[in-house]
Amino acid sequence: TGELRLTVWQNLIIPNIRSEDEPAVTAELHSLGLETQASSFRAGLVACTGSAGCKFAASNTKQDAMRIARHLEQHFELEHPINIHVTGCHHSCAQHYIGDIGLIGTKVEVDEDMVDGYDIYIGGGWGERRAIARLAAEKVTSQEASSVVGSIVAEYLQGKADGEDFATYASRLPDDEVSNLAKLDFAPRP
Repeated sequence: TGELRLTVWQNLIIPNIRSEDEPAVTAELHSLGLETQASSFRAGLVACTGSAGCKFAASNTKQDAMRIARHLEQHFELEHPINIHVTGCHHSCAQHYIGDIGLIGTKVEVDEDMVDGYDIYIGGGWGERRAIARLAAEKVTSQEASSVVGSIVAEYLQGKADGEDFATYASRLPDDEVSNLAKLDFAPRP
């Protein structure tokens, strides 16, 4: 029908595709680099434009979000999806503070250079499960972000109760345990 819809979660919906046209449309979307199926990580992945298109952003959020998703997909399978929000600056277009795991861009000093990085939060939510995420790690370089988020997911999978989703798990953690989650495989900078 030529109709295209955008969601508040930064996804595309192409409605009213005839069944007989679905394989051709799917192939065309794949040729453009777009996915039609989402993993438990990609389904809840939200990233703002980032430094590729925003003068305020401290990090290349879309590139980093995809790197994080690929890393997590290689190492974990989930019973419940985890919403990961990656935003480039304090304007928080990707709303890091309401993601199960939220990353906000920052610059990180490495050997007297400033590189792209993130502060990482966990436990945000919205609606009936509304909560503001809590800080788990500061000044994580973009290159380290996948490993740190992986440490958080690994600890969740080890520490959760049967059937417990990430939001419920994070809500019962005391603040000192939140900050310890990211340190499992990660040594903070001095």
